[in-house]
Amino acid sequence: MFEYYKMLEKNKEMFDNALSIAKEIKNRARKIFADCEVYIVGSYVKGTHTLSSDFDVLIVSDDIPEKMDFEWYRDTVKNLTDDHRINIHLLNKKKFKDLEKMYSPRLPV
Repeated sequence: MFEYYKMLEKNKEMFDNALSIAKEIKNRARKIFADCEVYIVGSYVKGTHTLSSDFDVLIVSDDIPEKMDFEWYRDTVKNLTDDHRINIHLLNKKKFKDLEKMYSPRLPV
């Protein structure tokens, strides 16, 4: 039980620093994708997150392939964050237009 409370405290710290974490991911994303937009999405933006929620970051760029293989996705995410609590969503601009409603609301970083 102690480990669970320790994890919740660590998650509280993550959510307290959500914007700075997202800005760091944005800085890393700009080194990978020449032209990208970065947003915080999911339960954090909706105000429904709990201390056991993950933290969702969306990256949109024409440099992201429409169909990506697992290895490319894994390697890209590893270059963006090593925190398994952060869920990285990668979409190219065309696919984002099709799924835009799914990623609402979103907070630009």
